[in-house]
Amino acid sequence: MNFSSKHKLLRNGVTGTFFLIHFVFLFFILLESKAPSYILVLIGILLCTTLFSYLRSPLHAEGFNYFSWRLVVWVPVGGLIAFYLNQKLGLGPVLGGSVTGFAASCIPRIDRRSEYLSHLPDMLYCGAFIGMSAPKVTHEVSFILIASAVTAVLLMFSKNLLHGVGGKLGTLAFMGVVAASVIYQLMNLWKLWY
Repeated sequence: MNFSSKHKLLRNGVTGTFFLIHFVFLFFILLESKAPSYILVLIGILLCTTLFSYLRSPLHAEGFNYFSWRLVVWVPVGGLIAFYLNQKLGLGPVLGGSVTGFAASCIPRIDRRSEYLSHLPDMLYCGAFIGMSAPKVTHEVSFILIASAVTAVLLMFSKNLLHGVGGKLGTLAFMGVVAASVIYQLMNLWKLWY
C-alpha cells in the first residue's frame, strides 16, 4: 500500500468516525425526545448528504502536523472557566460558554502579530464546550480536568484533519467528556470490587 492509499484510507476513516459520532449523538437525542419518524428519516438523509460531501471535499491537509502542547494546555483553562461560570455562578451553559468564547476571542488583540495568541481562542473555546456540560454529567473539577486532558490530546493530533468541518471542537470536547465518563465508571467499578 503506497502513501497515497494510506492517506486516503486514514482520511476516509477519520471522516467516517466523525460522521458516525455525529449520527449516533443526534439519533439518541431525537430518540429520547420521541421525535416523529419522518424527522428521523429527514435527519438521516441530511446526514448521508453531509457524509457524501465530507468524503468528496478536501478536509485534510497533506502531511502530519500537530498543535503544540503549549497551546492545548489552554483547553482545561477554558473548561474550568466555563464550568465555574455555568455551575458555580449559575449563569447556565449557554451564557457560561458564550462569555468564555467572547473573552477568548479578545486575546489575539493583545498582540495581533503573535501566532501563539491567534490560536488561543480555539483552545479556550474547545474547553468551554466541556465546561458547558450539564451538572449531572460534570459535577466535579476533577471530571473537567480529565475530560479536558483527553480533549487536549485529541485536539493536538487533529490539526491537519477535518479542515472546514463544522463542529470539530464540540465533537472533540464531546469525545473527551465521554472518555472521562467511562473513566469515572471504571473507577466506580474498581471501588466496588476492592
